[in-house]
Amino acid sequence: MARQPEFLTEQQRALGRYLRALREAAGLYQADIARAVPCDRTTVTHAEAGSQLPASDFWEKADRLVDAKGDLLARYDELVGARTAYLAEQQAKRRARAQATVEQLTEDPSLRSKEACRGGSDDGLPTAPTEDYARQRRKTLKLGLAVAVTPEILNRVLADAADEAVEFTQAAALSTVGQGTLEHLELVISDLNQVYSKNPPAEQFIVARVYRSRVNELIRGRHILKELQALYVCAAWLSELLAWLAHDLGNSRTARAFALDCYTYANEVGHGELCGWAADAMASIAMYSERPDSAMRAAMRGVTKVSSGHPLAVRLRAQAARAHARLGQREPCETLFGEAQRLHERLPARVPSRFTIDTGTLASYALTAYPASAYAWLGDFRAARDHGEAALAVHESVPAASRSPSREAIARLDLATALTQLGTPDEAVVLGSQALTSPRVVTSVLLRARDLNKVLVNRYPNLACVREFHEQFRHIVQRAARGGGS
Repeated sequence: MARQPEFLTEQQRALGRYLRALREAAGLYQADIARAVPCDRTTVTHAEAGSQLPASDFWEKADRLVDAKGDLLARYDELVGARTAYLAEQQAKRRARAQATVEQLTEDPSLRSKEACRGGSDDGLPTAPTEDYARQRRKTLKLGLAVAVTPEILNRVLADAADEAVEFTQAAALSTVGQGTLEHLELVISDLNQVYSKNPPAEQFIVARVYRSRVNELIRGRHILKELQALYVCAAWLSELLAWLAHDLGNSRTARAFALDCYTYANEVGHGELCGWAADAMASIAMYSERPDSAMRAAMRGVTKVSSGHPLAVRLRAQAARAHARLGQREPCETLFGEAQRLHERLPARVPSRFTIDTGTLASYALTAYPASAYAWLGDFRAARDHGEAALAVHESVPAASRSPSREAIARLDLATALTQLGTPDEAVVLGSQALTSPRVVTSVLLRARDLNKVLVNRYPNLACVREFHEQFRHIVQRAARGGGS
């Protein structure tokens, strides 16, 4: 394989030296950059030595880590631009040489006569070739390709072929995705996830859908393999978000479609954690669609994709457990809750975050909120009450800015249902009313409120507080039907 010119090699070495100087000035080790990218430490070593040029995301993350304020990435862009220009220049030269070779191979003095080439015209203007000329030319081409390739020409062709092979390899690094595109998409996905519980789902759905369509266009465009994998991950995260938003808006069909899309793209690139999040969404969507058997299958499929040390392993088992409860199957329900509890106790002190969201807290929600509803379905209202109180305590222990209003509302409604069944409707109504004044009364909240309203009205139809709650619930349902919900 031909070597790249010395000026590009030296520019690549200079970029590596600059990275090393910035890293050392920041008091960092190569292992620090390797963890941040992430990559092997050997990759950082080769990059600093100038013997290897990692892809753009390496330089973007290294630039941020050493606080180069974009200068390191700019130098990388300059090098890529210089390489691209050099490749284009070499390609043009090779094409010119190839054309000259073709002309030499196909040249035949016997075809140069005016009569043969122009069909006998005397006006000096070119005319269409005669059939005889075309036949002779085809014969000459065959002979030329068969016997007229001299050693000199053959060596030139082989040399150009070797250069072309190098060009094909180097072209693998060319892309139309753009240096900042992936970073922009990652920031958008992070921002959308962070405001998920704060902004109206309809507005967020529109924005996320636009970006999902844009990612689909990029996937169909030109890119290197590593960028394609990153685009698949972006597509999966956006579809997972769209699944939850469609679920919040009450469209289970759309929610299921996007959850499946998320799982498919994540599975294609071997992203087990993202497969787990997709399965978690599938399970919740199925539970609220009265399909507990589907929820159980989705959750257990997710279990096979995540490590036992990830909070998702806890959450997915809890999902499967409550699905068993909905089917009236107490023994497998409690077995899975037991497994989830043991895994939760063994979670490391520092667990992976999900766009700054503490996944450990999400596991704690599942271990308290899911048993609350599960035991209510099994008719064990004391256990449901105890878990409901624990779930509410977990929510209230989280800083206000990090809370999930819809999950907290559901926790209040589940606890209220258990209290109603245990004979304390006054407390239940207070909790139910608090849930209905949540800033995010989505479809799942309304469905839980419907269950509470039904139990209250059936058991205590003559209580004033129950009638007040019924009117409050009816008003909110009507407002949601008019599109006035959150």
